[in-house]
Amino acid sequence: DSVGENAGVHGPPEDRKEKVPSPHLSQMVVLTDSATLYGLAQRVVATESLVFLAEQFESLQSHLDTMMPAAKKPFLQQFYSQTVSTASELRKPIYWIVAAKAIDYEQMLLMMAGVKWDIKEIMSQHNIYVDVLLKEFEQFNKRLSDVSRHVRIPLPVSNVLWEHCIRLANRTLVEGYANVKKCSNEGRALMQLDFQQFLMKLEKLTDLRPIPDKEFVETYIKAYYLTENDMEQFIKNHREYSMKQLGNLVNVCLGSHINKRARQKLLAAIDDIDRPKR
Repeated sequence: DSVGENAGVHGPPEDRKEKVPSPHLSQMVVLTDSATLYGLAQRVVATESLVFLAEQFESLQSHLDTMMPAAKKPFLQQFYSQTVSTASELRKPIYWIVAAKAIDYEQMLLMMAGVKWDIKEIMSQHNIYVDVLLKEFEQFNKRLSDVSRHVRIPLPVSNVLWEHCIRLANRTLVEGYANVKKCSNEGRALMQLDFQQFLMKLEKLTDLRPIPDKEFVETYIKAYYLTENDMEQFIKNHREYSMKQLGNLVNVCLGSHINKRARQKLLAAIDDIDRPKR
């Protein structure tokens, strides 16, 4: 509040020295422009400066430790364990928002909803949503190199961005497959074809290996071929899938192969799962 702030400015010197102005973003920084990857250059300068500062503190730790009186050492240790060591962790949330906006994941879901999966013949051609998604990644790659002409993008930053984008894309793919109402064996084979095409082209765009969450998609597609007994075990072992995603495996994949009671038993097993908070 302004009264408190003024009191700090005009009050006694011992009050004044504790005051730090609230941080605010410069009006020059635009975080909403897709062409600049949502202020990526400024995010890199801010975040990597902090990471660099933390690295300097790491190299000074033994020196500071020898200079610190014994009574104050616990405070120094706490500063290192709670503040210095967490600086690099800030990369994930700060760059995540760039990855979340850089690719149009919603558009992909809508396109997947328009695909016919209960086909009767094996397809040799992948679906167009894969090409659209890859185009988004190519555009992302181009914008990343555009930004790097102004501000160097360190490899850890580039890796975090690619990892976030690929994870979000792969999770969107599974969500798209979990929205399918009817699916045949040939349709499931088409999902595999689509995903293999996506991986093949994606690997040419990024050096990130292994591709994050690759198994998350492959395991979900292959679960279509499980028997009723295997499915019960699968539900217990794979808590990384949402209740809806598991429910789709029971209703659509096992679908007509099992009777109503067996289906209810499997859906009850999904309800029983103690989900970790995500």
